Amino acid sequence: MQPIDNRLASRIIWQTVAVAQLVTVFVLWAGKIDVIPAQIVRVYAGLAVLGTLLFYAHYRGMHRLKSLFEPLTVGLFLALPITIATYASIGVNMPLADNELAAWDQALGFDWRAFIFAVDSSPAASDFLQQAYGSFSKQSLFLLLFLGFQKNAAKAYAFGFAFLLLCLISSAISIRFPALGTYVTYGMTQDDLSNINSTYGFVFLEQFNAVRNQATFVLDFEKLAGILTFPSVHAGLAVLCVWAAWGSRLLRYPFLLLNIAMAGSAVSHANHYLVDVIAGFGAAALAIVVSSLIFYRVEMGNSPLLGAWSKFARAVSAPGSHVASSD
Repeated sequence: MQPIDNRLASRIIWQTVAVAQLVTVFVLWAGKIDVIPAQIVRVYAGLAVLGTLLFYAHYRGMHRLKSLFEPLTVGLFLALPITIATYASIGVNMPLADNELAAWDQALGFDWRAFIFAVDSSPAASDFLQQAYGSFSKQSLFLLLFLGFQKNAAKAYAFGFAFLLLCLISSAISIRFPALGTYVTYGMTQDDLSNINSTYGFVFLEQFNAVRNQATFVLDFEKLAGILTFPSVHAGLAVLCVWAAWGSRLLRYPFLLLNIAMAGSAVSHANHYLVDVIAGFGAAALAIVVSSLIFYRVEMGNSPLLGAWSKFARAVSAPGSHVASSD
């Protein structure tokens, strides 16, 4: 598949950003989550500065600079809607699903304790998986900058759009499957471990319980945590990062290795059931399909249905635009 024209890709993603902001305002107005005004002002003041710099770069014809930083700016604009979506889903306060998720793991024949102790027995493996899990944001930011530097706007925006979809899909599913996670369910504490640092397995619980139990929850950006369990967004992003990096011979296999580790670390270091990881893979696959339909041209002869949907999606996002080759 060939990417759509970079200018059309840019138009589509900025329209997505605008819609995401409007939906976020509605969710905040209609739901039980409040934000701290001073923090919102600071966030959007910073985004306004980035937007102004992008406009200046466009006006001055500084195309390399614009290509480099525009995908990153888009990603930062989408961070707040993604955060609100995850907190709003857990805030619905459905019954905990830990028993179901643990039962599914057992049905798959997965012994969580055996896996944890096997990883914990190796200092090198424990440390490598710890670093892999912590690479979540670094990988995302690097890929947005890398793809922007390569002037591959369509792929950069497809990656950003797919991540937004991944988080929205995961948030929707998590309404039905909120969970405290494996460390709590199996009674595992840091004292039971020799090499694994279980910080990620417990640090989210304060925010998780607060948004579920408080009638009005005030979202403090200084306390943000990843509170979704099923599906695992870390596992889903691992798939997206490999997909985004696959076109680069330099990045392809290092990112494959790193993200296999990041997906595995969700189980060993971050309180996830194995089925959380499997569900994360599925959510990521769906996000990639939808994002590809929008940001890539699909040959009608190979798939009439996908080709027709691709044309429809682009027509809705940019009526009358002509789909040309990438820059």
